[in-house]
Amino acid sequence: MRLEGKVALVTGGNRGIGEAIVRLFAKEGASVVFAARRAVLGEQMEQSLIDEGYPAHFFAADVRDEESVEGLVRNTVATYGKIDIVVNCAGIAPASTVESMDVETWDNLMATNVRSMFLVCKHAIPELRKTRGCIINFGSTFAMVGAAGSAGYALTKAAAVNFSKSLALELAGDGIRVNALCPGGTDTEFLRDWLASSGDAKAAEQWLLDRHPLGRLGTPEDQAKAALFLASDDASFVTGHALLVDGGYTAQ
Repeated sequence: MRLEGKVALVTGGNRGIGEAIVRLFAKEGASVVFAARRAVLGEQMEQSLIDEGYPAHFFAADVRDEESVEGLVRNTVATYGKIDIVVNCAGIAPASTVESMDVETWDNLMATNVRSMFLVCKHAIPELRKTRGCIINFGSTFAMVGAAGSAGYALTKAAAVNFSKSLALELAGDGIRVNALCPGGTDTEFLRDWLASSGDAKAAEQWLLDRHPLGRLGTPEDQAKAALFLASDDASFVTGHALLVDGGYTAQ
């Protein structure tokens, strides 16, 4: 029970890596609030967690919108009294060359992956200051290496890493730790959507497998366990770090 007594707020928590984090954090003793735009999936997941005996609440929220984020933070504190852990997992990954990407898609990508992270941190920091809590922002291997055909997505993940490092320095005096978690290819609906958007999902998947020396894609549980480490007291001296959980992708 490495998170016993803690309250965690997870965005993008109703599928894939976010869902795995919510479920693992709950099993490790945390009371978890998770948010996403797809209310039906979130409500079904909330009920399944409650049926298993875990304290969890879902709130439908658009984390691109400041008023929605303010409400999410306010509801979390109203439900559980505090916030100890924030995980910014919400994101999208449209595959497109820079030349072919339209401005609307670009703006939505920046809002979903970067603006949301800023808004959630901005409004959660006053609560985290009270608990000397921590923030985990989701980066990617594409934050560290070039990504032809996904330059926009890679830019947002590089932003997540540098934002985490800069915010770690801003908040160190308050005892708030801030880190980035950078997955390699992880077998989720999110990844399948990205593969499909490439135009040749089979070829894109083989390209990705060839770049992971361990010879497989990661699982949502691989990433959730890394998030658990960063959220727990085991990482009490870890801040401003980008943790790569990538099967060796960036070691080459």
